[in-house]
Amino acid sequence: MGIPDHDFQLLTTCGDSSEAALLRALLEANSIPCIVQGEQHRSMLGVAGAYIEVRVLVPSGELERARELLKSVPQEEPLGNGTAATPDPDSEEAHCAVHGERATRTCKRCGNFLCERCDGTSAGLCEDCADLKDAGAQVQRGRKRKVVAWLILLFMFGPLLLIILANVLGALLR
Repeated sequence: MGIPDHDFQLLTTCGDSSEAALLRALLEANSIPCIVQGEQHRSMLGVAGAYIEVRVLVPSGELERARELLKSVPQEEPLGNGTAATPDPDSEEAHCAVHGERATRTCKRCGNFLCERCDGTSAGLCEDCADLKDAGAQVQRGRKRKVVAWLILLFMFGPLLLIILANVLGALLR
């Protein structure tokens, strides 16, 4: 790049590596070089990586242009793609928070109101609880992988560690 590292300034922080990757792609598509700090550390540390801040840095001369570019990007649309009718605030009828329609049931997990359109989602769960359930399944798979990895390591190095421990204890007891 030819730009010294000390010339970079913080543009923003990101919630995760995928958000940082999207931002990097946007900046590079507009010829703004960037550095993403913490991206690799976060993925290497697995669960503990969630505590690593992902920072996006740009050259100080490009900072204002990068900020303007960031402001020009449309933010996420509200859930329900804007087609929901606004519920009457004076009505005593319960309404779905996602679609704004009259509620027909509640989420089995958190109690949020669900409408007819929500019926097809994850067996009586709202979108947030369904996402949490899916994330829980991914965490469970991650835990299984870790247990298997530890068992493999124990199988490979366990006998060697037992021999070393026996020799150390034998030397101490003599």
